Amino acid sequence: MAYVQCRYNRAIYYETVGEGTPIVLIHPPGMGYKTFHKQRPLSTTYKLIMVDLRGNGKSEGGPEKITLSLLAEDIRHVLDELKIEKAVILGYSNGGSIAQEFVLSYPERTMALIMSGSFPEVNSFILRNEFKLGIFVTEMKAMGLLANVLAGAHCKMHETAFRAELVDHIKRTNPDVLSRMYKAGLEYRSTEHLHEIKAPVLLVYGSYSFYLHHYIDMFKKRLHDVDVVLVEKATHQIPTKHAVEFNRIVSKFITSKVEK
Repeated sequence: MAYVQCRYNRAIYYETVGEGTPIVLIHPPGMGYKTFHKQRPLSTTYKLIMVDLRGNGKSEGGPEKITLSLLAEDIRHVLDELKIEKAVILGYSNGGSIAQEFVLSYPERTMALIMSGSFPEVNSFILRNEFKLGIFVTEMKAMGLLANVLAGAHCKMHETAFRAELVDHIKRTNPDVLSRMYKAGLEYRSTEHLHEIKAPVLLVYGSYSFYLHHYIDMFKKRLHDVDVVLVEKATHQIPTKHAVEFNRIVSKFITSKVEK
């Protein structure tokens, strides 16, 4: 458990576990590093770096403008603190947008890019309204409601302890920062810059996440080296609800594309 000081003198919280090829795990707004609790088995082979984004969980936030560039810079500061030259960058959902911004901004620090349920822009009715709902709830300061909805969506019925842990962590998030984070994610667009990504890319989607599937073609048309995996009978919450399969997919990709 550690902190690193980042721009505007904010203390950013991170944890590391394991040794080997480093993987930075970037969570969606609000959920915090505990989103990746079920990826910890990967630490038997890899060095996992889990970060609470600014204003989320245990990390400090303030009134500064939130941009995905700023959040990517925070990730770079964590890598600098750990003296890690290059890493695999893994983002889940809108965390994938931050991952894209990191790879575009710091290609020399990137081994590969992995995204689960991610997108280069918000251009669908369902996704746009999910962001708008998040903005509305955070502006109402209803973090208890948001925490229960997000945790409930990411846990199976019997996982009461994990659900309670997620709820507690999400409720620590600063609602003002989170609102600005949702707005930044809603406005973000990397589509015209995807061709600049030279690192190998893995895209993972649930077979039932139909409203995200059109992004597969958007990515494939613009990326140089991209693999796509659809997880059968899965919705959006693959890292938590289909963790064993997701971990296997991640490990196979790193073995074939990074450590070959």
